[in-house]
Amino acid sequence: MRFNLKKIVLALLAAPAVLGYIDQPCIAGEHGEGVCVKTSACTMKAGQIGTAKNYKGYCKNDPADVLCCVKEVTRLASGKVLPTTGRCKNVSQCPKSSNTIYSNQCPGSANVKLCVPTIPQPPSTTQHEIIDLSKYNVVNDYAAAAGSIDGVILRTGFRSRSSGSLNKDERFDTHYNGFAGKTKMGYYFFTQAITAAEAEEEATYVVNTILKGKIVDFPIYWDSEGSGAANNSGRADGLSKATRTACAVAFVKKIQALGYRAGVYASEYWFKNNLDFSQIVNAGASIWVAKYSENKPTTSQYDAWQYTSSGSIPGIEGNVDRSHVYTNIAGW
Repeated sequence: MRFNLKKIVLALLAAPAVLGYIDQPCIAGEHGEGVCVKTSACTMKAGQIGTAKNYKGYCKNDPADVLCCVKEVTRLASGKVLPTTGRCKNVSQCPKSSNTIYSNQCPGSANVKLCVPTIPQPPSTTQHEIIDLSKYNVVNDYAAAAGSIDGVILRTGFRSRSSGSLNKDERFDTHYNGFAGKTKMGYYFFTQAITAAEAEEEATYVVNTILKGKIVDFPIYWDSEGSGAANNSGRADGLSKATRTACAVAFVKKIQALGYRAGVYASEYWFKNNLDFSQIVNAGASIWVAKYSENKPTTSQYDAWQYTSSGSIPGIEGNVDRSHVYTNIAGW
């Protein structure tokens, strides 16, 4: 039998360019993780609720009809409602230790599964009570305040909703010096980042400029909420859910890279409508959720619940934000 060596070599070189990345992982920029499949396959199945969208340019070695499919599912084809949003991924990107895996829910071959992050059960621990403070809070007796709480989370600073400049909270040093050594110490930063690079800049600013040499007991939180500007005109108020999530994940990852634990603070509504909760959890963020009610948040998991903005604490003037903490995030 005679072989045409030239044709064999050409065939081997061409094969990866055609099929090498089908069913393989892809990351569609700010839209997150997906899988490379035929464009016609990136659809929702009957009975499912969620989204399925193709993104061009992320499956580089595939033909034109193979794109990065980002598919998220909140209800299975069977009608089962998921506790948190699932995402179609190559099984290599879906560890069983931290995901519930469903078959027959995604496009592509059997190598593509629906990965639903497992909601960890909080360890058995005593509930703790904390407060958070900024320049708007005046403390007359730090010892009395510290004796009434299990920890304090201070605003380190904020990004301007108009100019975008980074600023230190005017009372940060006063609050830090007053509480340090008296209770557990934590911090948050009020964001107005509009890109992932700006979110990373915020993380670096907090760690290397404000917290250098300081006691850090809690995760460092990224505060994501409306700017408070008239007509929602703050620089980050109009961000898409995908862009805001990319910023959140960038902050979390940068804080982690700098050697600290990270978290995200937002209201129950904000987590549901303006952030991709599953991506934030998958990034390893601690969750601190605000809901001013007697009813607990419906957010699928959280470490702390800010339940009021009108609490009172000895030694502090006026209203104070108070939170219950359900997991041992501060090393009590």
